[in-house]
Amino acid sequence: TGHEIWLTRGRVVDAMRASYALPGIFSPVLIGDRWLVDGALVNPVPVSAARALGAEIVIAANLSSDIFTHSTTIYSHGAVPETVPPAAEATTAKRRFPRLFSPEKTMKREFFGGAGRPGISSVMVDAFNIMQDRITRARLAGDPPDLLITPRVGHFGWFDFHRGEDLIAHGTRAAERALESIQEAIEVLAPAPAGNAPKTGEPKADE
Repeated sequence: TGHEIWLTRGRVVDAMRASYALPGIFSPVLIGDRWLVDGALVNPVPVSAARALGAEIVIAANLSSDIFTHSTTIYSHGAVPETVPPAAEATTAKRRFPRLFSPEKTMKREFFGGAGRPGISSVMVDAFNIMQDRITRARLAGDPPDLLITPRVGHFGWFDFHRGEDLIAHGTRAAERALESIQEAIEVLAPAPAGNAPKTGEPKADE
């Protein structure tokens, strides 16, 4: 339906499962009376949800910041001039006719693509990334976080599960580079009460 659903009760595992239910990759998840898919379809970096749920400081991580950073408008485009003589093209088509219409080969070609031609899977992933990038930019422009961390992970693919440790390391380094800014944001936006601040060198304990 396009509704943005905030899951605030129930099992964490169900919420996590629904949150990565990418259309076309993972099946939707039934929670309550709704079939849910990945929330990135409507709000990839949910700053608004964090604020509405009471966050004093919102530190967001945008994982698509370097995927399509140079996207622009191509204002003049059209068909490439014909370079293959019609007779040669007809001969080639006749020779390949049986192979092109083999059901199994046709399905493989459509899904995985071929030389110079993208398949359904790559087109679907790229389309989702483009959509997520555009929505993220629009949402962050209207409701920016107090601090935005942008790890450069555009070279990681959706199915690079074997590169998990490298991905975590990239995120760790990005967060560490932002530590000073995080501390400044905390001091400005959520300063500790003067009476509760520990003196220099004095340990602080709570009952």
